[in-house]
Amino acid sequence: MKIGLLTACYKPVINGVTRMVMLYAQKLAELGHQPTIFTLGPPHPEDEPYVVRSPGRPLAQSGYYFATGYTPEAQAKLQQMDVLHAHHLWFSLDFAKRYGQNQPIFYTNHTRYDIYVGEYLPLGPKAITRPFGRTLMRWMWPRQTTGCTAVISPSAHVADIMQTYQVTSPIYVIPNGINLTSFTTPSAPKSKTDLGIPADKVVAAYVGRITSEKRILDLIEQFVQAYSQVPQLHLLLIGDGDQLRQVKTKIAQHDHDLTDATTVCGWVPYEEIGNYLTAADFFVTASDSEVHPLSAIEAMAARLPIAAPNTAWVTDTVPKTATLTHPKLQHSLIELAQNRTKRHQMAQAAYQASTIYEIDRTVQQTIDLYQRYLV
Repeated sequence: MKIGLLTACYKPVINGVTRMVMLYAQKLAELGHQPTIFTLGPPHPEDEPYVVRSPGRPLAQSGYYFATGYTPEAQAKLQQMDVLHAHHLWFSLDFAKRYGQNQPIFYTNHTRYDIYVGEYLPLGPKAITRPFGRTLMRWMWPRQTTGCTAVISPSAHVADIMQTYQVTSPIYVIPNGINLTSFTTPSAPKSKTDLGIPADKVVAAYVGRITSEKRILDLIEQFVQAYSQVPQLHLLLIGDGDQLRQVKTKIAQHDHDLTDATTVCGWVPYEEIGNYLTAADFFVTASDSEVHPLSAIEAMAARLPIAAPNTAWVTDTVPKTATLTHPKLQHSLIELAQNRTKRHQMAQAAYQASTIYEIDRTVQQTIDLYQRYLV
């Protein structure tokens, strides 16, 4: 089967969508299918042979590009596909509908656009932009998805939200998958001392983009409150983003002395993440806008309990036996830091829960859905 994977961004951008598209293309090729990734921007040295790019104008420093369409060569290649699978509403799904020739078109909704749009609209305070973002998506989601053969939602909650927003295409829940091996059995596991962290510290690790929609500054404030009560607590931040410098400044200038209580690694190659997670005692995030975060699944596979907000993505992704969701994140941090037995019990539950996200399983579910609609 020839499968076109359309994405608004690809390497060198590193995020959950990029990683998923990359992993799925690799797995599809291993299974004997012929994936082609259609994206925008100049060629990248790490592009696989099956990546087809069309030029575009860079959107600031985001790694995304604006384009009015694909090149004639990309259009011709796309029309040879048996199935088209888009991973963004814009510069992806719209191009699939424009250039496709009656192939089944699938769209995976990776993003809570109703929250995300309101986070980044430069129209004023969040109290204004967030309601506007919801209103905008009430119009955009059904408009953009009309004409899809089927919509894939990585979580049941987001499927319900899209139906509430009047998306009428059939919606199927298929979770995002990962290759669990590099997290269950990391190749070169790191200890706390390898990262310059005293061995007696209890390490809460965050992995992900250092950006406002991840509520990273809120995470630091919640950590400070917990650290003031549990001095052996240590925060490990792994990732990069437009708030990284602000985070470093906040740590250095905070009223509490956070220099010895935090380790900011910055960007780490994806293949190394599993090795870094072995230095952690549990995983933490303050994000409330996720759909189905791969970082949380990876942490579960690495046998880490999860401390997170009490939000729908947590309920959909992490079992209650593997997560703490107190009304204030600081209380989850305190409880996990102080209770070694609880951490151990939750770690085993997290590992068991992660097995349903093995990429072989989720890719096969996706292939089965393709085949259901192939004539």
